[in-house]
Amino acid sequence: MEAIKSKNVAAFNYLANIPKEKWTLAHDDGWRRGIMTTNMSECINSVLKGARRLPITAIMELTLQRCVQYFIQRRGRSQKMMEKNQPWTDFACEKFEKWSRKSIEHRVVQFDQRDQMASVATGSRPGSQHHIQVVKISTRDCTCGKTTIFGIPCSHVICASKWFRLDPAHLVQPWYALSEYVNTYDGRFYPVHDEQYWDEPAFQLQHNPVRRERIRVGRDCTTHIRNEMDQSSNQQRRGRYM
Repeated sequence: MEAIKSKNVAAFNYLANIPKEKWTLAHDDGWRRGIMTTNMSECINSVLKGARRLPITAIMELTLQRCVQYFIQRRGRSQKMMEKNQPWTDFACEKFEKWSRKSIEHRVVQFDQRDQMASVATGSRPGSQHHIQVVKISTRDCTCGKTTIFGIPCSHVICASKWFRLDPAHLVQPWYALSEYVNTYDGRFYPVHDEQYWDEPAFQLQHNPVRRERIRVGRDCTTHIRNEMDQSSNQQRRGRYM
């Protein structure tokens, strides 16, 4: 926050009035697990790009096709991970291996055997910067915050776990297990029959031609709620052609 304040006081005042757990990973108690998007709708939008402003039937068909393709890709990915005998997903394996290699450079300077607490010193290489992180194995907690954010033991927790003769792999949260990933995309989709095989609907559609008539010349009004990002993009577009 002090770095933001030194660059822009207005930005600092704006963020200071918002609870930190709503916009920072360090204060959200691990709810986001490293996800940087503001909400899950952004993930849905990335899957359904190009489906906007289409007829209802086209939107439904495109949604079904892309969801099926999304599940097929994930199932293929899970099959490759099972062939490698991975215990977790690719994301968790990469994080754990990266921090395991980094933990070799750390050392435990003091500890409490009863509470499984330790102070881990970083930067053992010559010329590197030294830091002290406090680790508590029983609560899977480290002052660096990475273990809480990602649910994967950081390099400090891995180093302390080995000191206490514990297996740090047991500290990886269970939702990263490959079996959970496989179960997530185990759902089934069934083809949609041709329209001639559909049941007769119990309602009558009413056509209103007035709804399709243009009231005025020009582009139709949109119901999209504009925000700061839309305004900034419009300003950049105008500046490009000035």
